[in-house]
Amino acid sequence: MRKDLAMASSGFVYPPPSDGKPFRLVMGLRNLAAADWIESGPELTAQLVERQGLIAKNRAAVFAELPGFEQPVREFSELIKSNLNQFHSDRYDFAAADLVRHRETGFEVDLAADHPFIQLAKIIGEDLCLISKVDQRWVLTAAAVIYPSRWLLAEKLGKSLDQIHEPVPNYKDSLQPAMELTFDKLNPARQVWRLNWALHAHPQLHQPVATKATADPANYWWRTERQTLTKLVKTDHVLFTIRNRIEPLSQILQRPAEAQAFAQTLASMNSDTIAYKGLSSDHQKIVDYLMSGQIN
Repeated sequence: MRKDLAMASSGFVYPPPSDGKPFRLVMGLRNLAAADWIESGPELTAQLVERQGLIAKNRAAVFAELPGFEQPVREFSELIKSNLNQFHSDRYDFAAADLVRHRETGFEVDLAADHPFIQLAKIIGEDLCLISKVDQRWVLTAAAVIYPSRWLLAEKLGKSLDQIHEPVPNYKDSLQPAMELTFDKLNPARQVWRLNWALHAHPQLHQPVATKATADPANYWWRTERQTLTKLVKTDHVLFTIRNRIEPLSQILQRPAEAQAFAQTLASMNSDTIAYKGLSSDHQKIVDYLMSGQIN
């Protein structure tokens, strides 16, 4: 069974860390089966409706591209279409060469009628980012990011990986030494994935700007970004996908031991990381809430 269809025993699709280890910034890349590249899930239909609306109302906020990268965009779009046809034909129809239809919503897109990333973002849950080798640096060159988590796409376009991650605490010590090398060594025959997470005070997935929202810990949300990396065979272009989910944090208390272990990880964060994750106001309250094991 695909990962997106098999919910973890804790109730989360991708549960919070439960080993109690101190928080560390790591790449954590894992092998990805081709059948798991594009995820489904019970929340997808509602997400697609929202994504269509966001694209229609505020295209400039969710899409950006540099000129000259049409060919790798097209190649990756063809790979996605082929993947949908091979592994998700129960949910997608292919009436013509560039037409793809999501059966449940009835949404149909023509990949030749608009930028393929924008079109695909209307019928799959993944946000799509093209990262290309330009002047010996890996640079964000095109993207459809419908669900940004406290960052503006317009500010990231054309920047290198190091520039994009500059605001991340401890990035220079933890990830920068290996980031460019990791992209250089990506194997086109081996797709990989990693998980990023955050805690949010409200469930809105489209959050381009950080807010100072605060909430009772029982009303916090567990946000996951399941990220994948796929490299083209003959050229230095990588597709970075982001599949976002938001789930009630409170369901972790169904397993008190896991809640307490996650609380230990949260408690180990330094002040810079706490601030970066937007938890300065509620961090200790969330730790105490998870340690208490009490379901409100």
